[in-house]
Amino acid sequence: MIEHAMTNGRYHCIHPQYSFAAEDWVLCDDCFSGEREIKRRGEVYLPRTEGQMADTMYGSKRYEAYKYRANYFNYFASTIHAILGILHREPPQRIELPPRLFSMKNGFSANGDSLEEMLHLVNFHQLVYGRCGMLLDSPFWDDSPNAVPVCALYPAHRILDWEQSGNVLSFVLLDESGDHFNPELKCREHVQKLRLCALDKNGDYYSVVLTPEEYSKFDFSAELPDSVYPEIRGKRVGKVPFCFVNTSDTSSMIQAPPLLPLANLCLAIYRGEADYRHALYMQAQSTLFLKGFPLDDPPMMGAGNYIHTESPDAAGSFLEISGAGLSEMRESLTKLHETAVNMGVALAETGDSESGEALKTRLSVKLALLENIAGTAGNAFRKILRMAAEWCSVDPDSIIFEPNFDFTDSSVSAADVSCLWTAKKEGLPLSERSIHEWLRKNDYTGLSYEEEVEAVKQGN
Repeated sequence: MIEHAMTNGRYHCIHPQYSFAAEDWVLCDDCFSGEREIKRRGEVYLPRTEGQMADTMYGSKRYEAYKYRANYFNYFASTIHAILGILHREPPQRIELPPRLFSMKNGFSANGDSLEEMLHLVNFHQLVYGRCGMLLDSPFWDDSPNAVPVCALYPAHRILDWEQSGNVLSFVLLDESGDHFNPELKCREHVQKLRLCALDKNGDYYSVVLTPEEYSKFDFSAELPDSVYPEIRGKRVGKVPFCFVNTSDTSSMIQAPPLLPLANLCLAIYRGEADYRHALYMQAQSTLFLKGFPLDDPPMMGAGNYIHTESPDAAGSFLEISGAGLSEMRESLTKLHETAVNMGVALAETGDSESGEALKTRLSVKLALLENIAGTAGNAFRKILRMAAEWCSVDPDSIIFEPNFDFTDSSVSAADVSCLWTAKKEGLPLSERSIHEWLRKNDYTGLSYEEEVEAVKQGN
């Protein structure tokens, strides 16, 4: 979860683009976290009604009840999970690494994540925030001749500042703050620290960890100790081994989260739900009206109680609120829900009447998002792996990384095969070779047509 204090000026060393985008990242982070976080943020996402603001005595309690009755429908998180499922329905099409870097396939990160696991994490950050970054580092625990770089993933909100001229990234400032266990105090405490990754005046890459106070006094032109220069087999690297990963490119320019409109729609539904549930509650609550009763104490109400007086002018009744606007509120919410569902990623017809052109347009838009996410992640992994190859004195052109682009469920049932074969017998102009090729593409067989025919002849 993003620390909201960061966006409120905790650090002054942040890029102007960061300042502009941080609010969207926090919003998307909260929407993904779900109802508990949305309600914890209170009036940020659900303002008080005018009556609650005017009521200085009970307004706060009434607001809490108003908020508690509202439902938050998390279409944002469910859509992200669905997209990740589609992106990773199949493994990457092709991953080829030279022998020197082969261990990176199963140990890509310092935490032991494989290449495929890191790809899943990168896709997640692309969808939620529209941005993340990957940094190569030397493994401090391994100084053997077989040592290879390891990769760390940095979410959008931890990439604080950067400077890039053309294709050269001169520095990037990363936030590595977090809770650490203090053995002396026997508790966890929050420690602020920054990692500066930059090029020195000779063009060599260095990485140094600083407190915010130390960074504010840091001299970029000063001589640095050898300990801040990551090395593998005694070799330094002549570029900052960091790669930005956005939704549709790997540039340093920040892009808006791709599903930000859906997050805003979820919040619109939440606010509409609060008003609708509040109106329903108020309509069901009748107010007792008494006339001519001398009441020293509040009247007892409910089964087994009564109110009595000898006054001939006494009268009593219940006042109720009319629900004239409830149907309009309900209809408005229904339309918002339908819009949220249509903004999802179902790659099939929804069951509603939809023209062929409308269906084609809807599917092309959704497939474009999937292709952008997958393609950009593939480019980023090729880029970072080629940096690793150069660092280890390996030909970077030997790196091949092709992500999965098969986003449709092309499973074929036995009934489909039977229907197709029946249609051929009844005159469908389709050869047996074409039918076999269709079956092969749908994983019914791995044999060629000739191999299949020969296998049938041999009774296999």
